This record gives sequence, structure tokens and C-alpha cells, in this order.
Amino acid sequence: MLPETINPHASLLESDSPQVNLVRWMHQCELIKRYYEADYVFVVQRVSLGFEVLVSAIASLPHFTSGQMFDRDTPLFLDLVNALPDGVSLDLSKYHAGDLPTDFDSCLGLLARPILWPDGSIFGCLCVLSHKRVENQTINSLMLEPFQILLQQDLALLCQSHRVESLSMRDRETGMLNHYGFIMMAPRQLNLGRRFGAHAGILFFELQQQSPDADLNEKHHRLLGGIIQHTIRTADIAAHYSDTLFVVLAFLDNERDLNHIVQRVERQLAQQEPTIKLDYSFRFFSPDSGSKLGPMLMLAKENLQSWQQEQKAKAAELQLATLTQ
Repeated sequence: MLPETINPHASLLESDSPQVNLVRWMHQCELIKRYYEADYVFVVQRVSLGFEVLVSAIASLPHFTSGQMFDRDTPLFLDLVNALPDGVSLDLSKYHAGDLPTDFDSCLGLLARPILWPDGSIFGCLCVLSHKRVENQTINSLMLEPFQILLQQDLALLCQSHRVESLSMRDRETGMLNHYGFIMMAPRQLNLGRRFGAHAGILFFELQQQSPDADLNEKHHRLLGGIIQHTIRTADIAAHYSDTLFVVLAFLDNERDLNHIVQRVERQLAQQEPTIKLDYSFRFFSPDSGSKLGPMLMLAKENLQSWQQEQKAKAAELQLATLTQ
């Protein structure tokens, strides 16, 4: 499986990851073009909108340029990305008029190899296009293998980098613990607190737009993360649990302290950013409850989701009542 942080349908042109050097990919396309004396050499990625050209060798006519998009139902590209790993060698004159995009007009020979993500799913393909037919098809197709392997190795490095980052205990956006760090540290802290007879609470926080004009972004999440970290005590543990969720394991004197924590966070957030509001939920557990961290997290998260659904239902009823008046 690919790391959860990688979207295989998002274009690499929008990624700034150093593991995939698109300039080097372009240089490889130039080498292939000179070797085959081809007219066009380019790398295509299958993205959510269709097939996008990532890089290409310089050509006399501006076809297959970086960022160019082809329809997701283009028969030729569907054949290329679903080909066997050994690739294909095609005589394009056998295609009927209209089956190929206009950029392929007058082109006769095509060599291509599919490019795969490390888990074997389709990434795209490497294409060598010429105005003349391909000779020695088997040999010429085999010569593309080193370039195919090189591109796939870069994709493997990209995935490995994401896995290593996900195993890091710190969230890059806020500097807080991430989901992994919280799961690693919170159980030990919970057991220690119970040993000394401390009550515990789990709190979930999530930002919501106060109005349709408000736009949540990284700045708002960093703000909330900073407020939470300045609100909790030293023994408490806070984490940026997911893209939108923050979680706190807090040690308390009594249950009403949970409300005090929420009120402090809400008050500071309202002072610094009044255009957004805070959704929250919490669960309180006594030292002798014996509940594990996992069920505690699950219950608190379910409470948050239930409360949000109730708020949406109330808002919808209010809107309907307004319209019927």
C-alpha cells in the first residue's frame, strides 16, 4: 500500500518533494530522444482529471509540453498504462481517424512502457514517439527498461520519505506531537497519572468556519495548536491528531476542569481570530475506571461527530423554517 499522505491521483507538478527531480526526468527524456532519434519523448501521469504530461524532451513543435492534459478516456493512453511491464511498440497507422488526439497526427511509431507506483498500481507511462515506424521493436522496447526503472526508483524514494515522515513523532505544520507521537506517549503518561490517583480527560478540538466567507488554512491550525499548547499543563499531552483534529490528554482535579480548558481555548481563539469557531468534545475518566486509551479516544471522537451532526440538523431545520415563513 502507498503511504496515506500520498495521493496517487494528484499531479507531481504540484509537489515540491525533492525525491522526485523532474529536471532529471527531463534530462532522461532528452537522452532517450537522442538515442532513438525520436521526435517526442515524454512522461505521462494518470491523475484525477485525465492523463497529464509531466516532463518532455525539447521538440521542434510544441506538442506534449509539461502540464498538457489528455482526456481520461483516451483509448491510446488507457492501452499504454495498462500494458505489461515490458511495454508496447505500436504502429499508429493502424488506429482509426479520431481514435488518437490531434497531437499524434502524422506520427507512426510509438514505444512505451508503463510506470508503476511501488505497490504495483498505475502511475503513468514513458512514451517515445516518431514520425517513422519503429524497427527492431523488441530490442528498442527493451532499451527503455533502465529509464523505466530509474523513474520507478524515484517514486519508491518518494513513498519511503513519506513513511519516514509519518513515523516522526512531530507534526511539521504545528510542531506538536502527531498522531503517531500521541499514540506512543499518551498510554505511558496515562498509566503514570493513574498511579498517582489523577483523574484524566480526553478532549478533541476541531476548527469550523464561522461564516461562508471564512477560509480555514494552515495559519488557523497553527494558531489553535499554539493556543492549546499554552493552555495545558506540563504533564498533559497535546497532538495534531489529523488534518483537522487536535487531541489533548489532560490530568485534572475534577470533571469541571474539562470545561475550564475548553473555555480558555475558546476565549483566546475568539480574541485572536473571531472569524472561526471551535467544535469540541471530551470524556472524563476516574483513576479507577481502567479504561484503555483507544476506547477513550473513540468515545470522545464519536461524541464530537454526533454533536456536529446535531448542529447541522438544527441549522437545516432553522433554514427551512425561515424559508417557509
